[in-house]
Amino acid sequence: MRLLSFFCLLALALPVLAQETPLSLTLQSRSPTNQAKLVKESWLPSRTAIIVCDMWDLHHCKNAVTREGEMAPRMNEVLEKARAQGVLIIHAPSSCMKPYEGTPARERAKSAPQAARVPDKIGEWCKQIPSEELAVYPLDQSDGGEDDDPAEHEAWAKELEGKGLNPKAPWTKQIDVLRIDQDKDAISDSGTEIWNLLDARRIDNVILMGVHLNMCVSGRPFGLRQLAKNGKHVVLMRDLTDTMYNPARWPFVSHGRGTELFTQHVERLICPTITSDQFIGGKPFAFSDKTAGEPRTQIILLGDSTTEASIPKKMAPDEPQFEDMLRIKLATEPGLPPCDVYNEGVSGESIKRLLDTRYDKAVKTKPQADYIFIRYGINDIAKREKFAENFPKDFHELLERLKKDHPKAMLIPMTVIPYSPTALHDNINDLVKKIAKDEDLTLFDIAPRYLAELKKGPDMLNYRRYSLAKIPEALRPLATPYVQPGADPQVVVLDNRLDGLFGHLPGWTGDRHPSLSGYNVIADETAKWLAPILRAKAGGK
Repeated sequence: MRLLSFFCLLALALPVLAQETPLSLTLQSRSPTNQAKLVKESWLPSRTAIIVCDMWDLHHCKNAVTREGEMAPRMNEVLEKARAQGVLIIHAPSSCMKPYEGTPARERAKSAPQAARVPDKIGEWCKQIPSEELAVYPLDQSDGGEDDDPAEHEAWAKELEGKGLNPKAPWTKQIDVLRIDQDKDAISDSGTEIWNLLDARRIDNVILMGVHLNMCVSGRPFGLRQLAKNGKHVVLMRDLTDTMYNPARWPFVSHGRGTELFTQHVERLICPTITSDQFIGGKPFAFSDKTAGEPRTQIILLGDSTTEASIPKKMAPDEPQFEDMLRIKLATEPGLPPCDVYNEGVSGESIKRLLDTRYDKAVKTKPQADYIFIRYGINDIAKREKFAENFPKDFHELLERLKKDHPKAMLIPMTVIPYSPTALHDNINDLVKKIAKDEDLTLFDIAPRYLAELKKGPDMLNYRRYSLAKIPEALRPLATPYVQPGADPQVVVLDNRLDGLFGHLPGWTGDRHPSLSGYNVIADETAKWLAPILRAKAGGK
């Protein structure tokens, strides 16, 4: 009889499952080297929930209120569509349960039976999971992340006080733009209640949206970390979130870029992400220009592998790279405007190759630049026929195109770094200096500083990259942890840690590409050179 009853229940359930249209989602995660990876999945709506985190009616940061107001209508569209498809919507405005007590949606969460397994500390904040322990935290939020203008923030606090609200925590309920369906939705700010509700409905797939990603969305008892570490298949809807981040703090990027950096941290170390267009079509949500903050000085770096820094990016993806150090160094200088730095260097590139293959995509489409640094010649002298004739011709052509596409930019020809024992760099740099003079452009000569640093130790600024085939068979086991695979496997390290083992081998330090130390020298000297120009321009406004 029991077996018959089971099959009867199964027969009743099958039509329901058969009528359910799966959600087709594309999840984005990141590799340890920060490369995006996409995976397509199908989720049953009945086994899926959306948690709306802390979309409060008010906030102590006025800019945060503005951004939330822009985002909320799009979020409501997603919730309406997901709800209609059978997804459970859980509204979680923390510390704001009082207005909802006694409502069906609130009781729905409170009455969920206790799960057979309630994770330890599910009712507590989670500030870090094991995968994050050795990573560099992407944002300095120690000031609370306020990005208001101080005067506007003070006026906003007084306005909140005038309404009888606590200016440090003025929220009272969820923003009204987000509709709560009392017949279907749930309301809770309790990690235990939400866990019980998910368990009772056999929900394993959870989508988080709301604010703020680097604080509540990741850390709440019902947030990304708790759900991820306790076995739920959780994702972040990355275009319907925001951060509490002040661009005046490390790493000194725009607010929007700060949110992108923390999103990448989530994708690499916590959970995948999706976007709202996967539910309602169109394009992912983007904040308007009025939320972007004060205008930022735009800097573009053009060049070859000695600009791109591909090996440091691969070997030390968590550490600040060349463009990051330049931006941060400029931010530490007094009296300078905030800057964005775009590194458009590419390994193996010559000016001719840039012009012929990727100029339009890499340069023309960038935001209007204020300063463009141009450092080519190493590949040109190796690959361009009639170098002495064609290199200046190519350089002049590049300058003409830059003048047309970035008419306000200061174009800055740079010398190449010293890389050759036969001083071939001098041949290149003599031509670069002449080009700058002919074009009446200010030259930035990086070579003297780099040469001065090399006098402290001739191999202090370059990484080691050496063919495994050149290492004696008996010594290869010592190199095994440092081998990068390929047709010709290479031993690669960013510093001198293997010099004591392989330094006697011919050509061990022959690869003269900069290590992080070398790029920090270039970044430091570039910032010192540019800072007076930026300061003079800012003073002249």
